[in-house]
Amino acid sequence: DWLPDTTYNRKVSVVFLRLLRDDSGKPHFTLQQLACIVGSKSRQAASQHMEDFRDCGKDFKNLVTRQRKVDEDVVFAVKEELITDPLADIAQLRERVNNRLKRSDLSNANIKAALERIDANSLRVAVKREIKKGNANYKEEVLLSQMLFELSDLKAKRAGIVDKQESNQNLSDPTAIKALVTPNFPLEDIPSKLKLLIFCLSLYYWGVPLSRLGQWFSCHKTTILRNLIGLSLSLWPMIGKWIIDNTKATVVYIDEKWLKIRGKWHYWFVVLDKETSLPILSNFQKIL
Repeated sequence: DWLPDTTYNRKVSVVFLRLLRDDSGKPHFTLQQLACIVGSKSRQAASQHMEDFRDCGKDFKNLVTRQRKVDEDVVFAVKEELITDPLADIAQLRERVNNRLKRSDLSNANIKAALERIDANSLRVAVKREIKKGNANYKEEVLLSQMLFELSDLKAKRAGIVDKQESNQNLSDPTAIKALVTPNFPLEDIPSKLKLLIFCLSLYYWGVPLSRLGQWFSCHKTTILRNLIGLSLSLWPMIGKWIIDNTKATVVYIDEKWLKIRGKWHYWFVVLDKETSLPILSNFQKIL
């Protein structure tokens, strides 16, 4: 072999071949093509070598003799910062690691390179701690997708908020639901489970996250969401006419989401009347 297969030779070859240009000034080789020289399928591997070359003043000697930015000290510092804040983004990690090591030359690419060398198992404890604190919350799409996935399985066990003193109460009892919209109905005659669910709905309306409600009521956040949706659907036939009569829909707000459920994409949207903030439904015959 005219050129020994060494790490430094591979690095120099990537840079040298990338510098070759045709008559129009276009590189002869793409970064994707050159990445295979260093045993990678990602173009970022070749791009990192070019960035290192520029950082060395475009001097091949400096390139092969300089100390790596991402050494064991950098990897350890990134790991320590992640254990403290496992949800920190790349920019936050870069700033904190630079401060910890009293440096200013570490880039986002350096932090990403360090992350690739950190074992995920060492971070599981920190992530679980953040979840218990309620700091790591699922996004709305994930909650809805998981809820619908569970509901699609008829054999799945249904969980719910249970009051120990009145565990046999039926939340779907029409009489109990009607009591919620009946003026001056005695509060003590409303089932305690239903009052608990109304309290939960009020907390959710005022911004308490589902994850926190799940902790308080000792059940999963999707169970909370399922109960709140069930309550809303039970109340709708009783209050729907009032909403229709008061909704003008001259100007509306629209929020939309794409949900992937069992491998299929579903499009969901909600439309609110600007004047009253009431929902608009497709079966509003008065509006249509």
